[in-house]
Amino acid sequence: MTRTSTPTRPTGPSHPSHPSHPSRLSRLFHPGARPGRSGSAARPGSAARPGRRGGFGRGRVVAVEGGLGLLLAGLAAGGPGGCALAAAGALALAAGLLRRRGVHADRRLLEPFPQAATPAGIPEPGEDHLGLAHTLLPVLDVTEVADRNLPADAPGLGVLSDGRGCAAVLAFPAGTLPDLPAALLGAWLDTDPARPAAAQLLVEQFGPPPWDLQYGYRPTIAYRALPGGPRPLAVRSWLVLRYEAFGAPEAAERRGGGLAGARAATAAATARIRARLAAAGAPTTPLGAPELRELLRQVGDPAGEGRSLPDSWAGIDFTHCCLAAPLDSPVEWTRLLHALAGCTAERVVAATTLTREGGALRALTAVRVVGMRAQHAAEERARLLRSGILRETPTDQRAGLLATLPVAHPFRSPAETAGLVSPGAPR
Repeated sequence: MTRTSTPTRPTGPSHPSHPSHPSRLSRLFHPGARPGRSGSAARPGSAARPGRRGGFGRGRVVAVEGGLGLLLAGLAAGGPGGCALAAAGALALAAGLLRRRGVHADRRLLEPFPQAATPAGIPEPGEDHLGLAHTLLPVLDVTEVADRNLPADAPGLGVLSDGRGCAAVLAFPAGTLPDLPAALLGAWLDTDPARPAAAQLLVEQFGPPPWDLQYGYRPTIAYRALPGGPRPLAVRSWLVLRYEAFGAPEAAERRGGGLAGARAATAAATARIRARLAAAGAPTTPLGAPELRELLRQVGDPAGEGRSLPDSWAGIDFTHCCLAAPLDSPVEWTRLLHALAGCTAERVVAATTLTREGGALRALTAVRVVGMRAQHAAEERARLLRSGILRETPTDQRAGLLATLPVAHPFRSPAETAGLVSPGAPR
């Protein structure tokens, strides 16, 4: 498999499995960003959104507002009843706002009382929440699996499971626009002993943020005016390998069965395709569990909240517009990536998922345009549709989001995968 580098001067992160190292141009266009958050640009002068990491969350906001309301109502009412209301409001405000050694007063008051355990399988917003990936796949989990094919001092392989199957991720060198190795991946799907379910090639290109449109920020104005038009600031690419016990239970049973056996089968199949890629001149790096979790957050949407509209997904911080990209040959994949390099949105994600159906290799390709400004994302979607690069907008934006996340989710139902119904049968 040959690889071509993106025709850009700036380069991507210095290591594919550590996307937290921004380039100089990335720091230039993200002056207020912290290292490790290059996948989602922050507004100038803005801080991280509170409440996501156990800070000033929505519940505390409601409590403070309620206390303030009681205080004002008590002062307005007067008399003994008003004094009681005002005192209750003042206590609520003090409990919600005062802190000692970084801990709010209400938490100090609740420490002597036993706390109910959070039910397993329902992730809360925080370090373990995977953002948009958890919104679409609530049972998604990432675990580190021991892999004897990795160096002894290396961490284990990160394997995700979503209740249907398992997947692992291989990262290409930063700044790489990989060709679509359809023949190599097709042979792996046909001949690998684990009988894998799907392989997904995913590429993410970063553009400058729209600060020139919002604030007249001169560096982004100058970058867009470079000869040859706008080019991405950074490029990252991965290969996602998926195994499903629905279609090939023998591979999991040989390794003890259950979810542990499925994860072990995924790790073994990933090691074999990695060896094939290395022999073809395409080195890759397997992602561990921490890198895989961060990848799911960054490629999706860290906030995770939003609503599906007919032509987009309206998130809290970003708008996502998904489009379908029918490909008839691997050459069109390369043409698509070079065409998307001129996209002026903050991010554009292209993903193609390959599966075997009836002896034929089937590909599903989708593109997701991500922008902080909904109007800008919609304009880029309309421009791509007018150019003929992308031909249609999916009727289900959630399906488009899932197709552009690094999970290699196949487009067949579990019943079709298990052979209970024929492909395309009514569901």
